[in-house]
Parts: sequence; structure tokens; C-alpha cells
Amino acid sequence: PEFKIGPICAWNESTPNADIQTFDTIDEVYAANYSVVHCGACGACSNWNDLSLQWTTRTFLAEEAQKCVQKSLLGGTADDVQECNEESIGFTEQCATCWTEDQLCAKKNCVFIYLQSMIVNQVSNFNVGLGDITSATCDEALCGPEFVPCSGATRRRMNIISDIPRPISQQCTIATENWAEVFNHP
Repeated sequence: PEFKIGPICAWNESTPNADIQTFDTIDEVYAANYSVVHCGACGACSNWNDLSLQWTTRTFLAEEAQKCVQKSLLGGTADDVQECNEESIGFTEQCATCWTEDQLCAKKNCVFIYLQSMIVNQVSNFNVGLGDITSATCDEALCGPEFVPCSGATRRRMNIISDIPRPISQQCTIATENWAEVFNHP
């Protein structure tokens, strides 16, 4: 995706009381004296709590989210997944709903890839490069088009290097906040 054009989610200050809003262009962000939070429009996860979680869980969020969706595999419900996303990970209710819908979409559409990865001990393979066939690539292709606008904030849209390795071309490089300082978490 082209991250440097289109809507931008920005804030007037990097605090819990920030005014966070969507601007049509980067020029409008700068004209308003705001800073880029993430590429793309703001969504359900574009709030202090959920933005903080994108940073503080960057090295293990994919695995934790996978644990939440596993709660639905043997008789569990969507409510079980939602509760896990809220209670275990800490997402707000609205953000957790985006995650839950994405996870259940991936379960529905990518279950055979997931089961195959279990057999070959590659469940934690979150590669998303060209030619990779993983649960992560399946999820991004089939469920991402609804998840990303719902959530707004994602690690790559915030330019956060995470547990899912990505080429720099898939990062929003106009988001230049020092997240370690913003959230006081190394």
C-alpha cells in the first residue's frame, strides 16, 4: 500500500488528552500543527490506550492474539475471543471488536493454513513476504481489508517494527513519533 498519500490520523499532542483526528492530507496535518500518529484514517484503535498497546506489545502481540482466537476452536464463542482481547491483551471494547472480527474471519478463511502450520511446527511463523503462505498472509489478504479501516491504528501504520517482519516499503515512514518516549516504555 502507498502510505504517503490519503488520509492521515494525527494528534495535537502526544498525551492521553490529545485531540486525535483524521486529516485528508499530510499538508493539512502540518498546517494544523499536529503530528502524524499513523497513516490512514483514525479508527476504533486510534486512542491512547490502544495506541500504547501497539507499542508495548510489539514483540508479542501476534502470539497473544493467536491465543485469544484459539479460545474459539473447541466450543468457544466470539464472546470468549472478545473477552480475551479486552482482558488479556487490554484493548478497549471497540478496538477489541475489530480484532475479534478479524481473528474470526481468519479462523473461517485460513484454518487449513493454520492447521498445516501446527503440523509442521510453524504456528509462530508470521512472515508476510512475497511467496510466503502463512496464516498471516492469508489473514492480511482476506480479512485485512475490513480490519485495517476498522482499527485505524496498526503497528505498520504507526511505523512500529514488530514481531511480524516487514519490508520498509510496508511501514508508514511519515509517522515519526518516538513511541518509547511517548509511552515511557523502552
